[in-house]
Amino acid sequence: MSLRFRLVLTLWLVTLLAGAVTLCLAAADAYRTAAQNTQTTLTRASYVLERNYHMEPRVGDPLYAEMTSIKLLGVMAPGTCIVFEQRKISERRLCAGWQVFGQIAPARFRTAVEQVLTPPAPVTRTGTASQSGAFRIESSFDPVAAATLAWQRVRMTLWQTLAMAAGVLVLGTIAILSRLGPVGGIVSGLDRLASGDLGARVDAGGRDEFGQIAQAVNRLAARLRASAAQSRALTRKLIEVEDVERRQLARDLHDEFGQTLTATAALAASVACAAPPDRRDIARDAEAIGANIRSMMECLRGAFARLRPPDLEEVGLAASLRTMLAGWEVQRGARLTLDCALDEDRLPDAVALDLYRIVQECVTNAMRHGTPRHVRVTLRAESATVRLGVEDDGGGTLEADRQGHGLLGISERAGAMGGTFAIAETPRGIRVTVTLPDALSRRAA
Repeated sequence: MSLRFRLVLTLWLVTLLAGAVTLCLAAADAYRTAAQNTQTTLTRASYVLERNYHMEPRVGDPLYAEMTSIKLLGVMAPGTCIVFEQRKISERRLCAGWQVFGQIAPARFRTAVEQVLTPPAPVTRTGTASQSGAFRIESSFDPVAAATLAWQRVRMTLWQTLAMAAGVLVLGTIAILSRLGPVGGIVSGLDRLASGDLGARVDAGGRDEFGQIAQAVNRLAARLRASAAQSRALTRKLIEVEDVERRQLARDLHDEFGQTLTATAALAASVACAAPPDRRDIARDAEAIGANIRSMMECLRGAFARLRPPDLEEVGLAASLRTMLAGWEVQRGARLTLDCALDEDRLPDAVALDLYRIVQECVTNAMRHGTPRHVRVTLRAESATVRLGVEDDGGGTLEADRQGHGLLGISERAGAMGGTFAIAETPRGIRVTVTLPDALSRRAA
């Protein structure tokens, strides 16, 4: 979920919550108004009763009670009821109409609001009126009238709230979408950096903080690109040093161990021939020594092949790979094929050596961690890009292959050439893919 969508969603939720709170406050204000009207009605009615005894000369008139009731109804607030009692008037109950509140509130609304808000409580008052005696009066508010007043307040507030919320939502959404426009470009640039595209740049056209973030991302990308270039150069140098050391080690093994083993084998053969006829044990020991030496020389020749590749400048990459694959076929009895469609004249020597080493490591891993019957090596050129693929059906797993340092070496070689390395499991084994952009344009490198 994008940042802009989350902010817009948050704005809508906050607006809806604020609208709901506003409607609840409108209902609560209606009940507060009802409570105030109840108290006001009590005060006015008490004043009328007291004044009525002072100003009315016909206290004993039979119409006195009706005239008093009419006066009380004139000062009562809509929705209120009073119960009063005087010496000359028995207890009476009067209620003011509340049609001014409009249509009665729906039953569901009345039930819901009465569960949250408490109707106004009745209030009472007692007093004296000259020589006529004491009076008692009680004022209350009709619960249905209170709910209806709240319903009318909520309806009135609802339309105002909806109008204001619509304006806030529309204007706020437009402002968020416009102000956060640069975020998409920044996120896209960061995603490209995370995927390895160090040439990615972010448009710094945003304002304020977004513009500063874009500039910071661009500076970071430039530093990462410079660091990556330095890292590739260093890795390239280390790989070259490693290749030189391998050649030197192969030369030392050939010159020192090879000659020593050859001489030892000749000495063992001489001992076997010179052993007396009655000392067959000496001849057997000499022959065993010779067999061990031949096994060591065979192992040494394999080490020579791994440490010192054939002369790629003379025989070419494809021929060298076929020779290596043929050696594995003889040793393991598997089928190893090479599908090469590459113009080797455009391939730099350093790149050819790296490709040879990568294939050598991939085949070694396949033989070491699985039991392949077929290993397929493909070399393709698309424009100036070289794609290498090594796939086997040995049933290996990525966990087994990652236990050694071979994949790290492949990744370092690919990264030093500015390429990418990927490994994946297939239904039958492992597939390794190496892509080298602009590899065929480095002849002068």
